[in-house]
Amino acid sequence: MVSEFGKNVIVVDDDRTIRVVISTALTRAGYNVKSSGTAAGMWRLVESDFANILITDVGLPDGDALDILPKFQNMKPNLKIIVMSARSTLLTAVRAEKKGAFEYLPKPFDIDELLRLVSNTFNSNKVENLNFINSNISKNIYESGPVIGRSHSMQEIYKTISRIVNTDLTVLVSGDSGTGKYLICKSIHDLSISNNKLFINLNSDFFDDFTNENFLNKVNSNISQKIDMIENLDGCSFYIKNVSEFSLQQQKNFLFFIESTLTKFFPDSSKFKKPRLFVSTKTNILNMVNKGFFREDLFYRLNVVPIKLPSLKDRFEDINDLANSFLNNFYKSKGSRKFISYEGINILKNYSWPGNIRELKNVIERICLLSSSENIPTSIIQEVLLEDRILDENTNKEENLEIYFKNYLKRFFKDFDEHASISNLHENFISKIEKPLIETTLNLYRGNQIKASKSLGFNRNTLRSKINMYGIEIIKKRKV
Repeated sequence: MVSEFGKNVIVVDDDRTIRVVISTALTRAGYNVKSSGTAAGMWRLVESDFANILITDVGLPDGDALDILPKFQNMKPNLKIIVMSARSTLLTAVRAEKKGAFEYLPKPFDIDELLRLVSNTFNSNKVENLNFINSNISKNIYESGPVIGRSHSMQEIYKTISRIVNTDLTVLVSGDSGTGKYLICKSIHDLSISNNKLFINLNSDFFDDFTNENFLNKVNSNISQKIDMIENLDGCSFYIKNVSEFSLQQQKNFLFFIESTLTKFFPDSSKFKKPRLFVSTKTNILNMVNKGFFREDLFYRLNVVPIKLPSLKDRFEDINDLANSFLNNFYKSKGSRKFISYEGINILKNYSWPGNIRELKNVIERICLLSSSENIPTSIIQEVLLEDRILDENTNKEENLEIYFKNYLKRFFKDFDEHASISNLHENFISKIEKPLIETTLNLYRGNQIKASKSLGFNRNTLRSKINMYGIEIIKKRKV
């Protein structure tokens, strides 16, 4: 029987301990609670018209709760559903939203957090969008990747993605290099109803000398399969990388692209769906706006749905899952398997990861190549990390580079035969350092050879000679 206060909750979880803890906490908070451990029991309780709120786990012994939610929404449109899950994957969050869940709550969670969520749900006037288009998305994609993480910060990102995945809102993803900005944007596109449309990568060069007239030609220069009509971009996604590095002229052209080009070719009244924008940045654009380095009007055009990706050192609890995923991917085609011990995982967790997820992936691949045993020795993990280690603030960068190079030489001469014929050692090793040094310096001075040669300590003729010797490409950039 429904209470006169209308504060009735159904709790469904196959773990009896969890059911008792949640039910007890809700009862003490003044709610009327009934519980079940199965999908069949949940169905009977919902049919009884008892509840205002249903709290259910995803995995039940007699079925997947998410598959039943649309039926509940059709039968009881006012029922608000909170989904709990220990799977903690991006797909679970997206499926929960698409199946009609009011809120998604990853396990483990604090009981006070659940009580706040239930209270907010009772007081919310949120109207559910019961549009279950594409709700039968594959249960295998993204269950264990490519976006991986059970940490609190990643769960919050999953929630955000689940709410925007089928919208056309612009997404601004920020984070340090190697945190997976591209992957997040591509995942949102792949999980959306437009996943069969093009996902097009654009860089700053796209917005050089940009006009509506050369729009299609510029797009075709960035995709392998050329298109002959702008209408074929219907519902596609554009990924614009490192927008914080755009010149002021490129920013101006980007703003024109948003305000004029997209409107011209995809007006609101058009039968074609306007392309969606995904934008990434490694730096805080608002700080650049305040310093006058980035257009304020463009920033507010882009900052519609901001997603800030944490550095790997701030989500160390995800390292185990990430490392195992990279291990599995590395050996998938080889038909073999290697393992990292508990001690090895702890070594990885204690590392600072300045290169973030990209560095972790590279490290895993290197230790796989170096290890001949099934269980990867911790000594190999330590050796590889030593090569990448960035020393603390009290150690200068020159010493760090020297340590790295010494370790490089140790590996090179590990099986050295003094009777073997080896020549030009000095030239070979110096070139490995000199070429990237010259390339980086030229890039720093936007291709200006006079300034670069002065900084390097060369005369201009010597620099030109080395540019030709190493086949270095000069890319001149104007400062706007």
